[in-house]
Amino acid sequence: MWAVQLLIEWIIYRVQGCRMTWIQSILPCLTLLGGAIIIMISIDIGGWRGLGYGLLGFILGTSGLLTLVTVAITALVLRRRGRNM
Repeated sequence: MWAVQLLIEWIIYRVQGCRMTWIQSILPCLTLLGGAIIIMISIDIGGWRGLGYGLLGFILGTSGLLTLVTVAITALVLRRRGRNM
């Protein structure tokens, strides 16, 4: 899941003309928020199905967090190299 998100971020980077844009910071935040919402719904469901949804939410949230950290590090590296952001 993390690899797919990084691929989407890379495609956006290439389409935007090799510039970092605000959308690349918003997408991981939305993924993280979606994971948190799924976890909250899974608590309401309960039982084994709730546990499965909770794990799905955890994986989705972790993927969003890792992507957000990766995008932040990429933005810092590009800024230090003097590229446009």
